[in-house]
Amino acid sequence: GRSIKLLASSYQTGDSYCALVAPFMLEPTHPLYNVNDVFNAVFVHGNVLGDAMFYGSGAGKLPTASAVVADIVEIAKHLDENIPVEWRKEKLELADYRQLKNKYFVRTTADKAAIEKVFGSVSYVRAEGVTGENAFVTAEMDGFAYDKAEAELGEVLQCIRVK
Repeated sequence: GRSIKLLASSYQTGDSYCALVAPFMLEPTHPLYNVNDVFNAVFVHGNVLGDAMFYGSGAGKLPTASAVVADIVEIAKHLDENIPVEWRKEKLELADYRQLKNKYFVRTTADKAAIEKVFGSVSYVRAEGVTGENAFVTAEMDGFAYDKAEAELGEVLQCIRVK
């Protein structure tokens, strides 16, 4: 009942930022759930704005050609002009993305007792016809805690973040 999407995410954490590109499982109520085919979307959460999404064609031959032509027109309009860009010369040091909190969908060959010993309370997921493994969703945890729990459990077949 979920959709897997490749998300590029960034979050402010203190005086720095975390950035991550990874697949996420999205529930049907998430605004990005139905973004498919040649469409792309940018989903933004602002402290004053709240949630906003910008959606439109962004992949495929016609949208790509349109973007290339728009870039060439913009260059032609500003020949011999220096357009200032507000970039800093200093490299921005990103914070470790593992401090971000997520739920995780995990597939493992470990038994339920071992899973609960390491991860605590989890929600199990059943897939018809799949035997010899258990699948579950963890409580929200940071990446450091997840990495530690995964190493302790061992036998993890697959893991994906859940939004």
